[in-house]
Amino acid sequence: MTLANPAAWFALCALCLLIGGALARGEFFRARLAGSAGRFEALDGLRGFLALGVLGGHAVYMHGLHTLGLWDAGEGPFYDRAADVGVSLFFAITGFLFWLRVLRDGPRFDARGFFASRLRRLVPMYAVSVAMALAVVLVASGFALHEPAVTLLKQLRPWLSFGFMTTGETDGVRDAHAINAVYWTLAYEWMFYLALPLLALFAHGRWSLLLVAAALFFGTQSPVVFNFVSGALAAVLVHRRTLGGLLGSAWLAPLPLAALAACFVPGLPAAALAALLSVVFIFVAHGCSFFGLLRSSAAKVLGAISYSLYLTHCIVLFVVVRWAHQVVPIGALEPLQYWLLVALAAAATVLLSACTFRHVEYPFIHQKGAPARPMADPARIQVA
Repeated sequence: MTLANPAAWFALCALCLLIGGALARGEFFRARLAGSAGRFEALDGLRGFLALGVLGGHAVYMHGLHTLGLWDAGEGPFYDRAADVGVSLFFAITGFLFWLRVLRDGPRFDARGFFASRLRRLVPMYAVSVAMALAVVLVASGFALHEPAVTLLKQLRPWLSFGFMTTGETDGVRDAHAINAVYWTLAYEWMFYLALPLLALFAHGRWSLLLVAAALFFGTQSPVVFNFVSGALAAVLVHRRTLGGLLGSAWLAPLPLAALAACFVPGLPAAALAALLSVVFIFVAHGCSFFGLLRSSAAKVLGAISYSLYLTHCIVLFVVVRWAHQVVPIGALEPLQYWLLVALAAAATVLLSACTFRHVEYPFIHQKGAPARPMADPARIQVA
């Protein structure tokens, strides 16, 4: 077995699904899953696998960091692409859900309520993850101050910027950036949120052509934009019922799976990758669950906790791999031994994420006095 072997990722998914299935039988998650069948529940199940794709990529990056000193996938192209696919489809989910809301609300779109819900949804767990990451930095620095106070304050600013600033060495811990390797994506999320009320003004009528032209222009400047656009395109198709029940045809069932597999072809151009992911996402938005996998209780539990999983997996990986490296150099481990170490980190991350979802995320999503929503309610499905 080599480090780049994709079989390790599928084994990780199986392990995490087993834990998710066990959590689904617990009182809290069982109550959340009750009556959760919904039009877009496959999206909720998808999110867990996207977070695990990013986790797999970062596991290989973490190996490179400890063996080559580089935050790079190196010999693991499958894992590099898995992380890209995970992030890209997370952005597509955001584009889909909120553009669908714009299309349905029309002039009644409540920008103030929208931003309030985004703050409640994203900020609490982000703040907790930053506190956890800085606690790891504190331990890694030996509970000592290695920088002047002013310098340390400057180093801490990016940690509170929601990814708008790049973190680097912090209090003498050179590899601190590996603890929060996902925060940069949150900056793109917030840019989309800030632009949404303005974009909503152009969502209907002839102005929509101007919006399409602007999306194409900015997409050529920043490929991330195309991920949001593909989600918005799926929202338009769903809202207008353009495809009807066509995508549910049995003869089309292999197409999204084939498109997903094609995403991992080496040397695939960025435009081709974006097109293939659009095909996959449009199918999932119309109910494709990959033969029921995305609708399973285990997958929906992983989807529910995916924001926590997304924010904490690098923290757990950093701690586990750094601890192991102090005992036995990571470069001396056989690939199977390293993946067993990653499996330990993945299992710990899922359990930690279930805890933070229950005690950090959920209380803010479902405030006292508000009616409870099932976990797969499309109005509650958020990007990690």
